Amino acid sequence: MRCPSSPFEISLAGPGDSLGIATVFDDVTFEGKIAVHFSRGPDPYRSFQKDGERVVAPIAKETQTGKIIGIGACLNRTEYLNGSPGATGYLTGMKLLQSHRGRAPFIRAAYDLICEQNRQANPLYYTTILKNNVQAIKLLEKRRKGMPDYRYIGGYTVYCMGAGWMAARGDGGYIFEKGNPAGLADYYSKHLPKYNLAPQNERLYGLSQSDFYTLRNRDSHILAACAIWNQQDYKQYIAKKYQGLYRALPLLPYKLLGYPSLPKVDVVANCASIALLVVRNENPEVARRFLRLVLSNERRYDFLMLGLFENHPLRPVLEKMRHIRCESRVYTVDFGGSPTLDDRAVMLEVGHL
Repeated sequence: MRCPSSPFEISLAGPGDSLGIATVFDDVTFEGKIAVHFSRGPDPYRSFQKDGERVVAPIAKETQTGKIIGIGACLNRTEYLNGSPGATGYLTGMKLLQSHRGRAPFIRAAYDLICEQNRQANPLYYTTILKNNVQAIKLLEKRRKGMPDYRYIGGYTVYCMGAGWMAARGDGGYIFEKGNPAGLADYYSKHLPKYNLAPQNERLYGLSQSDFYTLRNRDSHILAACAIWNQQDYKQYIAKKYQGLYRALPLLPYKLLGYPSLPKVDVVANCASIALLVVRNENPEVARRFLRLVLSNERRYDFLMLGLFENHPLRPVLEKMRHIRCESRVYTVDFGGSPTLDDRAVMLEVGHL
């Protein structure tokens, strides 16, 4: 698709475009007191494929050179919307070479291509923007003719918690198990529909039975469940710089106090996410005990991440646990006639962002 009056063209990314996409991902500026680079190495195109059932990834190329100068993606998934499985499209990876910022007449064409490719499914589109990315927030919140409407729905916090630091203190009358998924599918099929944007089921890409934890009562009923989702082979978090007081953090033994052990600069973080966390009746005492047991058993990681939307009932539990936080803003993106969400709690997996 040639952009009118522009030396650029828009097309859908393919397997052969990974090198060019990686170049765009690496050409970024790093802001914040803890500046982190998010990478989809070693193959960005296939990394996108692992995050969705179907992926629409427009790329912008210079017409004369064929050089990729911009990328964006819509990750299409089946997730719960208002109690039933529905089509969603997560907009992510929208990046542009620094040399071309401020002159990108192809953005509307990229949106049009996404909308055209998904017209039949008519998904609910949504996205997240880091809270400190003020430039992007101002750009996308401003209404523009021919552009979708970004509607802020609330804040999202990623809690980074130290792993392997706390020994479990007694069983409290519960049974804590790893790698025993008996009855787990039924548990999730019953509880996931209670949350908006929750996965359709527990079978997330790359998870195996041994990745799950459960907490049961003496009658063997599941009270809490989650999985440890390691995506390091296709997604990486790399610390690029620490500023101010944070400069000393990677050198201090914060893990002994329960805080995450931060990676050194330019080193891939050894981390995973806590996925599919569901606690029956959102019981805070059960949630607290379960999370501490999970953290104490995961000694192979420096830290674990758990993301919660602002209306998630377990947020008060996480706020009282030791953590380093990263905050984002969540938007639904309306192309005209898109579905809407009711007031259920939002369950948004950090591993899906």
